[in-house]
Amino acid sequence: EYGFPSSHSTNAISVALFLYCHLLTTDPSSWSPYTRELSILGLVIYAVSIVYGRLYCGMHSITDCVGGSLIGIAIWAVQWTFRHTIEYYMVSPVWWVPPLVVATGIFLVSISPDPVDDCPCFDDCVAFIAVMMGLIPASIHFASSSYSSNYPVPATIPYSTDLGVVKSALRLIFGVATLFVWRLMAKKVLYVLLPPFYDLFSLPYRPHFIPASTYKTLSKYPIGKVPSVIDLPSMVGSAEIVGLQSTMDVHEKYSQAAAAAAEEQQEEWSMGLRSRKGQAVTEVSIEEKSPLLQEHYHQRDGSALSNTTTACGGDDEQQLDEKDHLHSRDDSHSRFEDEAEALLRVERMHPHKSRFDVDIVSKLVVYAGIGALAVDGIPILFELVGLGVPPVRV
Repeated sequence: EYGFPSSHSTNAISVALFLYCHLLTTDPSSWSPYTRELSILGLVIYAVSIVYGRLYCGMHSITDCVGGSLIGIAIWAVQWTFRHTIEYYMVSPVWWVPPLVVATGIFLVSISPDPVDDCPCFDDCVAFIAVMMGLIPASIHFASSSYSSNYPVPATIPYSTDLGVVKSALRLIFGVATLFVWRLMAKKVLYVLLPPFYDLFSLPYRPHFIPASTYKTLSKYPIGKVPSVIDLPSMVGSAEIVGLQSTMDVHEKYSQAAAAAAEEQQEEWSMGLRSRKGQAVTEVSIEEKSPLLQEHYHQRDGSALSNTTTACGGDDEQQLDEKDHLHSRDDSHSRFEDEAEALLRVERMHPHKSRFDVDIVSKLVVYAGIGALAVDGIPILFELVGLGVPPVRV
């Protein structure tokens, strides 16, 4: 469905292996009985359920998941081998790290391949990269501020159970609400500023995205809401459980049907060719028999042979080939009509949400801001609104 490799498999395997190694390197005395074993079991269930889930839901093939898992293992191996160096540069005030991270993120987004179908894989890729673009520079800033703890590692957000349940819950509510407000405000502002900029410089746009040359502003365009668990019952009740659900499903169904029809036609043609060859061999063998048998067979087949120009039925074979060609062309034309009708039916059942070329930059800015706020902005706001605790300095 979404092609090679499976990014879900990559993420699941790399995260599970990293946390597994972290469990193995921590002091066993710091864990309560069976906590480590249960944690490892949870990691196994997490990784297996996600990788197998991609197969079960039909989103990926076995090759996609195996390839994604191997990439995840490679990422984990590099991360774990050089983790001390990587973590040093994530929290140390080295001037060239933030611009390098931002430039690398923009480069990766620019070379990301365009999906054949209008699927969320490209959006997920941009979101992941954008979070890293905001998270690493923000971690460097927070580590050097007076609001962060340097124990157990630099850039640790201070927290203590002494806050109590109420204040701890308020921290969670305040933090999530801040991210929602940031998303709404940032997208509204970017929808006003970016279209004229795109149009002025004639910036390129990707497939499945509407170019800015066709619109002037998106100031009145509604910001899509984040789905809520409250909406799940109604979403499930109106969902179509079986049948074609996307344009990729349509392409897959009709391409497989065409391949099967072509294979069946090839088998029929081969069987007909063998049959005609067998008839020719029989006629040759008759010539080798006695004159009486020759006369008998020629009298029986005389009427049939009188309608052809050669004893091997050359004109019949040509007519059969022409009929097969016309039949194949009619089937192909009918298949394309059926496929086009199925595509329209799927699009009517699942209308696409309009996506504009400015959404790419908007997503970069919004998700980079989410990464930065989570590790730098919101922890500082905790202190300013009275939900913080004194940092630990060792």
